[in-house]
Amino acid sequence: MSASSDHRNKYKRRGAILVYVAASGVVLLGFAALAVDAGRLYLGKTELQVAADAAALAGAMELLHERRLHGEGELLTSFQLVRQRAAAVAGSNPVLGIGPQIDYNPGNAPDGDLVIGYLPHLYNTGEPMTFSDVTEFNAVKVRVRRDATYNGPVALMFARILGIDTADLVAEATAAFQYGIVGFRVRSETATAGLIPFALRETFWDTLTGTLAGQNSVFEDNWAYDPQTGEVTPGPDGLPEINLYPGSGDDQLPPGNFGTVDIGGANNATADIERQLLYGVSAEDLEYHGGELSLADGPFTLTGDTGLSAGMADALEAIVGQSRTIPLFSAASDTGNNALFTIVKFTGVRIMHVDLTGAMTRKCVVVQPGIAMDDAAISGGDGTTSENVYHSPILVR
Repeated sequence: MSASSDHRNKYKRRGAILVYVAASGVVLLGFAALAVDAGRLYLGKTELQVAADAAALAGAMELLHERRLHGEGELLTSFQLVRQRAAAVAGSNPVLGIGPQIDYNPGNAPDGDLVIGYLPHLYNTGEPMTFSDVTEFNAVKVRVRRDATYNGPVALMFARILGIDTADLVAEATAAFQYGIVGFRVRSETATAGLIPFALRETFWDTLTGTLAGQNSVFEDNWAYDPQTGEVTPGPDGLPEINLYPGSGDDQLPPGNFGTVDIGGANNATADIERQLLYGVSAEDLEYHGGELSLADGPFTLTGDTGLSAGMADALEAIVGQSRTIPLFSAASDTGNNALFTIVKFTGVRIMHVDLTGAMTRKCVVVQPGIAMDDAAISGGDGTTSENVYHSPILVR
């Protein structure tokens, strides 16, 4: 082989190598381009899930509005507002620069993008949502999409060289709150439980709720709560009130006792009750009861306290307009500090009016039914252990 022939062969080999390297560069560039699209889709999917999660939680929180206290008619209005709230929150969480719109699904079709229903067991992901009793609805499912139907598919940049111009994305989330609260346990993340040391006879509460249902007219409606401002003013709001102190009838409480109970050590001082009114029951208070107050194993007893002093008025007045939980008792024995209350249920109330001086009227601590959300609440009951008391909504699916 001549020198010139050998030179030409070397050139050809070099040329082949250069072509191979060039081709490899195109492949690598193609992979890099596809990686850009994959990253864009990953970001879109993440943002879509954030929007769905936020919308579901907002819808479930709206479902716990005070409107649910006013009966089935108000619930239907509430469902419309749940849909509006969920849709607004979804739209405020952009997905690749677009505030996503969702289908309101006003007919509440089970396969719709926004569904309201009932989940009896929140963590059973295979259990379907049911719709037979609107008064039990506790869950909101939201589907957020970027496809040809809603919000447009995601445009791709480099995948077009493979003939793929767009991609569809979808995310779902379900948020719900617990029914069947059986008691309270304070953990580090909850700090306190919104339980106050008042006891009310269960039959009196049943009469109050009977008035609300139109079954009687025993209790009056003299105070109004505004959910928008949190203010309480004179006048009706559709929810009757009951007086906790000194009770709403001659047989409400045992002699020498005015309805306060000891949560924590026996014979709580005024300072203890004031603290519990303002900030809730602490883990230390519940340690006296074995770490929790619970109806899981049936009724339990609380000892009585002699009553409220005028010095507690400031604490009570500070929580007017706020919701708390009180225990209901079926029976009470003995008198004064020795009274024993058999606790059979918990119920949510809202503090409406306080007068412990008796200057204007007789002494009173007036409450009405109220929604009490409490992350220290223990679930697991069958619905007979609590009323108007719920754990805060959480994402369950």
